[in-house]
Amino acid sequence: MCPCCISCTKKTEKELPGDELWQLCRTAFEQYRSEIINGEKTYTRYVNDFFYYHLPVTGLSESDMKTHVMHVCELRELLEERRDLVDAFFSRENLEENDCQQMLSLFNSGKCIDPKPDYLAHFSKEQIARITEFATTTSLFRSDVTEEVIRNLFECKLQRPLQANSNRNVALFFGALREHGFLPFQWQMILEKNKLLSSSTNNEPLRASQLRCSLSQAKNTKLGKKNQSNQKDEEVGFESTCKSFVIRLKESV
Repeated sequence: MCPCCISCTKKTEKELPGDELWQLCRTAFEQYRSEIINGEKTYTRYVNDFFYYHLPVTGLSESDMKTHVMHVCELRELLEERRDLVDAFFSRENLEENDCQQMLSLFNSGKCIDPKPDYLAHFSKEQIARITEFATTTSLFRSDVTEEVIRNLFECKLQRPLQANSNRNVALFFGALREHGFLPFQWQMILEKNKLLSSSTNNEPLRASQLRCSLSQAKNTKLGKKNQSNQKDEEVGFESTCKSFVIRLKESV
């Protein structure tokens, strides 16, 4: 049985606790408070350490073993995919079982705590300047952009959408911002709702489904291999370019 289960229950090693998912959630919460809030680890290291530590299991029946693996993997997906929920619930001083159930319910349904945010992100003046420079040097949009335009983009105040030079590159850029915690979970829906971006092909407002599709295609390993792709040379590696920029942007906070 995983160390978490042994330490959190008085049952024998051969029994899986009925509330194991809650116990694992509480352990993840305690590690978050210690390792993330206190700055001991990066978020990715925290997630991986939790998963690798709690996944191994011995002395259980086959059905209990499958249940345990399912619980650990569910929490890993939550930690990796819904940083918005994790930060909201794990930043609290205490976490009760009903809090855990609410968080998992939001995760399983794909819903958010705040379903109607009226902005994508709030950036400092320096960060807006850096994003504007990046958008200009990488030709992210068809038209030239100013700092005012970029600020209005993230605050959902654009009078007309910005046309992408490449739907894939725009999706990669915003995906990188989301990956590093700058954007909310529902960023694609916010872009669609406020008609902030338009397609590179027909200048029609980009839908959330188009952004998801572009991001999925861009992250496909086959498309990422230069020798097996129809991507232009300058498009290969744009994901790394975005990630490097967003990391520097985060360091500037």
